[in-house]
Amino acid sequence: MTKRHEARTLALKVLFESDVAHHDPSVVLERQLASSELEAENQVFTRTLVEGTEANKLEADGIIGRLAPSYPVAQLAPIDRNILRLAIYELLHDNTVPVRVAINEAVELAKDFGSDSSAKFINGVLSSVATLVQRH
Repeated sequence: MTKRHEARTLALKVLFESDVAHHDPSVVLERQLASSELEAENQVFTRTLVEGTEANKLEADGIIGRLAPSYPVAQLAPIDRNILRLAIYELLHDNTVPVRVAINEAVELAKDFGSDSSAKFINGVLSSVATLVQRH
């Protein structure tokens, strides 16, 4: 597992706990970072992912709602919802991550933490997001 993948995994854990348990994401982030073995550079990356995803959550939810109207955001499995939010943040706001890498990382997270159908669903939604990104 690459260090960046570990950082994404940690960010996903923070986002998931914050979403499901309604804990303050900054408190969860600090706790998770304190117990992680991530190097400083990847701790910064994790922090950027969590803060960016949280700041752009409404935008991501709107995109998910438009691209997957049969799956209301509030009714998505919490892990799928947070993987999508994280990846959409990366696709739209992090110019350092290539589109294919962001999608592949999200699919890998879905395989690791989601249901049997999560990876396919996430790949489909994010492929549509990538098409939108490439138009702009």
